[in-house]
Amino acid sequence: MNTNACSKVGLNEAVGGQELCAWQPVRGVVWVQTRNPKHARRLGQRGDSRLVARGVAGGYLKTLEFRRSLAWAVRLMKRYMSAKAATNGALSDARCPTASRGRPVGRGRAGRLAAQAAA
Repeated sequence: MNTNACSKVGLNEAVGGQELCAWQPVRGVVWVQTRNPKHARRLGQRGDSRLVARGVAGGYLKTLEFRRSLAWAVRLMKRYMSAKAATNGALSDARCPTASRGRPVGRGRAGRLAAQAAA
């Protein structure tokens, strides 16, 4: 969504989708609502968040309040929805480098001990 379009959105008009949406109950305050527990956890960990509503009837639901603008909430929702994987997700597939002889690369005593243990 274009953040310039946020200036045309009135109070209590929601932007976003069913999984993650936001609206301004009053100017300078934005409520972000999610049905995704991962998004709720990430939003709740922010220092500037305040839980205002929680529901379980009809599905998981949390609404958090931020003293920010609606444009900020739109940018936040874009980040959350585009982040399909964790930022450091590529590190889980990382392999330790090996020397040309198939022994672990290392320096100093710890590297020598590791090489001796591998041999």
